[in-house]
Amino acid sequence: MDTRRGSGTRNLTHMRRVLIVDDNHDSAELLSLVLCREGHEARVAHDPREAIPLATAFSPNVAFLDIGLPGMDGFELLAVLRADPELAGCKFVAVTGYEQLREQPGSGGFDGHLLKPVDLAAVAKLVLEIAPSDLEQLGSVKPASA
Repeated sequence: MDTRRGSGTRNLTHMRRVLIVDDNHDSAELLSLVLCREGHEARVAHDPREAIPLATAFSPNVAFLDIGLPGMDGFELLAVLRADPELAGCKFVAVTGYEQLREQPGSGGFDGHLLKPVDLAAVAKLVLEIAPSDLEQLGSVKPASA
């Protein structure tokens, strides 16, 4: 599902493009809604094979990948997405019900890990901390923490 939502008033230094890949429709849509209310632009995919072309076209700053996806788990999806040069600047966050995240060889590793059920306020904060905005990446704006 390609969910296009966003705030009408955006501060471009705070806005991020966020991809959410989760086969649990309710969880994915709730996360998307919260992030859009924070002024981010979000897209949702419920199937990993649908997520690959969506990620390439959308070019997210950060992607939340459920580990327990059907047909292709989150580690396999991470490896595919990390191999795409168009996504070199994207940060990837694992979303799982397991406290211990076993990295798989060749996955490139996740940049973050969230335990389900996710703390929505923590997610909104993490998005700003983990992934620079497009303006910050271009060097025209310094990150808020600098």
